[in-house]
Amino acid sequence: MSKESKRVIRRLMPDDMDTYVDIYLNAYPAGKDISKECYDKYYNRNMQSLLEYDHVNFYGLFEDDELISIMKLIDFDINLFGQMNKATGLMSLAVHPLHKKKGVARDMVKFFEDYTVSSGGLCSMLLPFRIEYYRKMGYGYGTKLDEYRIPTLQLPSCKDISNLRLIKKDEIHKVISCYSSFVSSYHGAVCKFEEEIREINEDDETRRIGYFEAEELKGYVAFCFTRDSEVNYTLNSMIVSELVYSDGEVLKKLLAGLRMQADLAQNIVIRTGEADFYHLLDSPEDTSGNYINYGFIQTNISAIGNMYKIPNVKSFVDKTSYRKFPADNIKIGFTVYDEFKGENHSFAILFSTDESNSYSSWSFESENIDSDLEIKIKLSDLSSLFMGSADFAPMVRLGIVSISDKSLTEKVDKLFHLSQRPFTNTDY
Repeated sequence: MSKESKRVIRRLMPDDMDTYVDIYLNAYPAGKDISKECYDKYYNRNMQSLLEYDHVNFYGLFEDDELISIMKLIDFDINLFGQMNKATGLMSLAVHPLHKKKGVARDMVKFFEDYTVSSGGLCSMLLPFRIEYYRKMGYGYGTKLDEYRIPTLQLPSCKDISNLRLIKKDEIHKVISCYSSFVSSYHGAVCKFEEEIREINEDDETRRIGYFEAEELKGYVAFCFTRDSEVNYTLNSMIVSELVYSDGEVLKKLLAGLRMQADLAQNIVIRTGEADFYHLLDSPEDTSGNYINYGFIQTNISAIGNMYKIPNVKSFVDKTSYRKFPADNIKIGFTVYDEFKGENHSFAILFSTDESNSYSSWSFESENIDSDLEIKIKLSDLSSLFMGSADFAPMVRLGIVSISDKSLTEKVDKLFHLSQRPFTNTDY
């Protein structure tokens, strides 16, 4: 960018859609071409989103009045520690192919984080195209996704599956309602936004098995079939895209329903954020047959998806003051290194017990004075710790964070530990 160039980031209008689609198709070429049919498809879908969908916000960076970068900002409804709050998701960030390496994406991410705060969001969320790029901007890891590729018959069986039935296409509204109920009880889950719901309604390949009590859907599994052989149509796998359940019994019944399809699909792929999912299986050994030294059998592969950043720590703590921690009275001083800004800032978190001494709540203090201990940590790791996707003691053990009094490590670990780590399989 020359010294005279002027950059402005603003909300996109319908007249900007032509250029938006050009940039998008060049930035995300996989599975796309430059035909008129492809262009029209993405033009029409994005125009519908821009005009009709309240949770989808289109923004662009203009340099000397030329649109050179685009993104969508999604207004998410997210469960944080049992209550619904706001978060912002970054989607479809793209830079014109002839305007790369000019710091454009960095400017867009900064705007995205400012938007999160100004719109009342408590955390900024994204699915990284390059993990290290966003780590350097202060984004912490979310819960890992585990992908199991196992023989279908390794799923648990169940004699009584009378509550299961196939979900019809005209019952998608029940699927959406069931998922919303799931979100209300699962930390880190986000409600489906309009583009997701559109994809579900247009999808003719995904099948769903549901668990019903009377007419109420209490859980469901969404899956499709994929061929494992070009010459034998009876050799297939099932790919599970969603597994939603109100409790463990519902989950077991749904897995039993999948197991019954072993004659159609000998193998199954299940993706989950439940770290202990393998305990459900008599054998979690996957289809690779891979051995890892010494004597370890491969069960799954893992992946990093959602990354979180808390752009305003005070707001995050203030608006989640309802979170119940183990009963303790302690003041913890934090020195946090903001990777994006390249500077440290300090504050304190005060934990105070309730009147019955059954739990404690946290509060934010802008000045770090007379704290019981000091913790030095990067903003990316603080975001993971506060969201509950990382435990404190392992971070100390691995040298990721430092604590002034190591004898208090277990106390701090118990304070921040969550039995349910944040997870969402939302595609954005």
